[in-house]
Order: sequence, then C-alpha cells, then structure tokens
Amino acid sequence: MAIFVNPERNLAMLSRDDLTAWLTRLTPPDDTYVASFGAAYDSDIRVLEAALRPLWGHLPAAAGSGRPFKEDPVIQHFYDIVQHRQLPPVDRSRRQIVVETGPISYFLGFWGDQLAADLGPANMAYLVQWLTTMTAIPLPPGNWYFFIVLLNAALRKQGYPYDQHVLANALAQLDTFYLGDGVYSDGPTQQMDYYLAFAFHFYGLLYAQLTDDDHAQVFRQRAQDFADRFIYWFDESGRSIPFGRSLTYRFAPIGFWCQFYLSGAYRGTAFTPALVKGLIDRAAHYWQQQPITSLTGQGPLTVGYGYNNYLLSEDYNAPGSPMWAFKLFGILQLPATDPYWQLPAAPYPDDLPGLSHQPASGMLFRITPGAGHHVFLSSKQMAAHAALYHGQEKYGKFAYSSHFGFNLSRDLTGIETFAIDNTLAFSIPDQDQYAGRKVITASHMAADYAVSAWHTGTARVISYLIPLTANLHVRIHEVTTKQPLISYEGGFPLAPWNPKHQKPVIVGAATIATNGNGESAIIDLLNNRQAAAVNQGPNTNLLSPEKNVVPVLTTSLSPGTTVLACAVVGDPQGCTRVDGLVQFLTTATGYAIVTQKQTIDVPRWSPTVKD
Repeated sequence: MAIFVNPERNLAMLSRDDLTAWLTRLTPPDDTYVASFGAAYDSDIRVLEAALRPLWGHLPAAAGSGRPFKEDPVIQHFYDIVQHRQLPPVDRSRRQIVVETGPISYFLGFWGDQLAADLGPANMAYLVQWLTTMTAIPLPPGNWYFFIVLLNAALRKQGYPYDQHVLANALAQLDTFYLGDGVYSDGPTQQMDYYLAFAFHFYGLLYAQLTDDDHAQVFRQRAQDFADRFIYWFDESGRSIPFGRSLTYRFAPIGFWCQFYLSGAYRGTAFTPALVKGLIDRAAHYWQQQPITSLTGQGPLTVGYGYNNYLLSEDYNAPGSPMWAFKLFGILQLPATDPYWQLPAAPYPDDLPGLSHQPASGMLFRITPGAGHHVFLSSKQMAAHAALYHGQEKYGKFAYSSHFGFNLSRDLTGIETFAIDNTLAFSIPDQDQYAGRKVITASHMAADYAVSAWHTGTARVISYLIPLTANLHVRIHEVTTKQPLISYEGGFPLAPWNPKHQKPVIVGAATIATNGNGESAIIDLLNNRQAAAVNQGPNTNLLSPEKNVVPVLTTSLSPGTTVLACAVVGDPQGCTRVDGLVQFLTTATGYAIVTQKQTIDVPRWSPTVKD
C-alpha cells in the first residue's frame, strides 16, 4: 500500500534546489531504454517522445536558473535533433507526432527568442516548416485540439506564419466539449478524468499566458471553476485519487496547480499563493517517496502508478511516456529569488464543505479532516471504447480512494482474477466469467446521493450510492435479469494481505478485513447475500505490488428483480465500528438509510429523470 504521509510533516518548504535535484534524478541519462518495450505508434516517434517530454521540466528549470539553455543536456539534445534534421517525417496516419509537439510549442511560445538565437535562422526555418505541417493531420475530437491551439498561438506570438482559421476552429471545437463547472468531456465520451487537469486546463492556462484575447479570459475563468472542485481530488497527504486512464503520468496533474499560480488565475479566488504551494509541495513530497523509477531514486520513470506495473499501461504508453509527469516542474520557471520559494506551504484547508457535488463528472465526495484519505462515489463515468485497456476498472467502479487505490483484473476466469473491488459483478452459472458496470445509460445526482442506470449482458441495474462519512457509504442496487446469475459485490481492496497468515472476520452478513493499512468491510443490509472474502494476486492493486483482499457479498439471482443493499467501510485508520452502523428501510416511495446521526430518504428513481 502507498505510504501514508503525515500531512503536518509536509508543511516544510520545498526549495527550488530540491525540485531541480529531483528533476535531474528522474531524467534518463540517454535513450537506450526506449527500445525496452513497444507501443501503438512507430519507434521513431517513441524516440522523439523520449527526447521531447523531459522538456516540460527542463525548459522552465533552465529559464528560472538564468543559465544558458545550451548547458542543459536535454535541451541541447533537442537542438541536436533539429540541427541534424532528425525530426521524423509527418504523415496523416502518424498523428501521435502532434502530441509530441506540445513541449516545442511551449518552448517557442515562452522562450522563442532564446530558441531562435540558439538554433539560428536556417535551423529555425526547418523547425517551423516541420511544425506547420501538423495542421494537415486529422485529429480525434478531444484534448488533442489544444496541441494545434498552442502551436498556432506560439507561432503567432513569435511572428512566424500560422493558420488563423485552424486556430479559430480548434478553439471553437474545444468550446463544444465544455460542460460547465470547469469540466470538459474529452470528446464525445463520459470520461472526465485527469486530462481535465494536465491537458485541458494546463494548456488553456498556457494559452492565457501567450495571448490576451477573449479565450484567454475564458480559460482563466474555467480553470478557477475547476480548481474549486479539483482540490477535492487530493487528500491531506498530497495523494490524488487514482482513477481513469493514463495514470502512468502520475504527478502530471500537479502541473495544473503550477500553471494556476504562474498564470495568475488564482488571483481573486480563495486559493492563496501559500495554499497553492502547499498542494504542490505535498504532492511532490509524496511522489518522491514512491518506488517509481527503474533504479532506486533515479530515472527513468517506469510505466505504472505506485510502482512498475505494465498491467496498468495503455497501448499508447511507450518507455518515455511517463515523463508527461514533468509538467509538475513548470514552477521552476520562477527564479530562486522569487518570493514564491519563501512562502510557507499552507496545510490542506480544514474548512472545505464536507459534501461536494460534481454532477458534470458524476462525482460525489464526502470528506472529513483527518479521515486518512479522500473518496468519491462515481455515478456517471464509463470507458469510451473497448480499445481502452481495463476501462471497466479505471472508470466503472462505484468508489475510488486515494489510500486504497483500485485493482486490475488479471485473467478471464475466476472471481479471484477479476477486479471485484468496489464493483457489482455478474456471471452466468458454471461460466465463472464476470462483468461489472460498463455501460451507463442514465444518471442523476441528488442532494444526498447519486444514482445510475447501467447494464452488462442481460442484467439491468439501477445503483444508488449514498455517502454517509468519509469512510462509510451505502449502496442499493435494483437488479433485473431474465436468466439466473451469480453475483459478487466487493468493498475496498486491502494490501498487503497473505491468506496463509491473515484471515478476515466474517460475522453474519459482514466481512471485515484489517491490517496495518486500515480496515475494509462490507455489510449486507438485507440479509439476502453471504459474506465472504476474495483474495487477489500480487501486482493487481495499482498502489501496492503485494497481494490484497477484498471483502465481498455473494448470492445467486433468479430471473426477475432483486434489491441488494450494503454498507461499505474503507477506513485507513481502522477506527470504524461495523456493528449497528446502518439501518436500511423500505418505504412507500423508495428507501431510507438510518444512522445515529441522520436519516436519508432515497426515492425510487426512474431512468427517464434527467441529470
């Protein structure tokens, strides 16, 4: 399990030298590692990616240091590529090249004079000509349009030829993805993940620093709206809640907070410079402690999340891909004399509203200071298409935690190899193959709960998710099936767990697992399921490489409609008492959840109700 960091300890200031030294340690000394495994795009683009992605950190570091850019070996390597005419050929079928232009646009837009002086006219002409061919490549709808926006904005700023029509069209397309409350959809999908932070808003704030048009103001305002919600995605220790695709970019989302500060978008908001610095520093401290490099404490960054884990990878993850995380180092643009480096790192605010509704993304948060993690309940998100690896695990679970993480399935058969954590899954009897929530057809967020209608196979389900505390929530499922099914429902994964030496407590209709990393429990509220535990193998949890256990409830379902209900505990400190925790009632209009402190009415919902 990921190290639980005392948030108070993280209030020490992180110096510019500290960050620069970390950047140096994470940077590979050469590109020999790039051939270690493959990706969906061509090998020459993988080599280019490994050369350019480190620029996200090395450019601002060089600029803030005051030393010549040529003295940085990463920047000089880029110069060598240009001077030796080694930029790969551009082809409409090789659109990944467009993504890799991002760091070059960053260089050109922010330090274009230095770039031109170092390269000279002939090399600049070659580079600009190569860059302008990108506009002929058809792009998928989504965050990709920002690469064309940044490229043309940078060319315009430095006085080079650019395509105003392409720029205007890309900006207009991006506007169509905006849902409100700082949230974009990444094209025609229901994926609202960390691309919001390290893509949409990161690039939007870069654009706002390159120009002063109406869109610059729009991007600043959208970033401010997003920040109000994004802060909930981080806990007091600096950990973000892992979910969604491209998690191998690890701390890239912190790049948002860096540009939020550098662009001045924080001004006029509740985000003081010290608060923003605290968010950056705690995240950096946390990630510095994790085993995420090929060598102890040295680069390159591995593919994975909490450790090296190819099971987590996407088909577009090459050996150099994880250096997208270097966006965190954008803050190094500030010289050592800047007042920012003397700011105290303010602690995580303890006065945030405990309940945060984020309907555009289908997230419902209940946080409590000192709870040990942040959790959101998910009622809307789902993977866009089958080509996304492990999309059901990355988007389809009911709950995601910054402390417990989530599991990935390892095989096609057996509940032990299926990632049952925070999932309701079904199997046809005797098939032993399981499927959980994948396609959500409708969703709704009320004041106290969130609900979704979904299906898998012949099963049609309406799931209600009710957060009671930071460490406790209730789920209600109305399951309709035309055929007999085996069902399993899991709570949070708990690692490390060795079933040879550790056993969960099963009492009546409850399974409780505890160890030094906390408590995970699931309690049946209708007594129509059996309590059990599912042991999951090593390298299945994205935070811990050790084996883990998932408390579960299981039953056989007959054709017709069955109501299932459970309380789920995920407590990093292991302090939650399970007995008498929640009472479940059926009412004339739906259901009621009763605790010692509150009663929550949950009306039965029709999928025709709009969000």
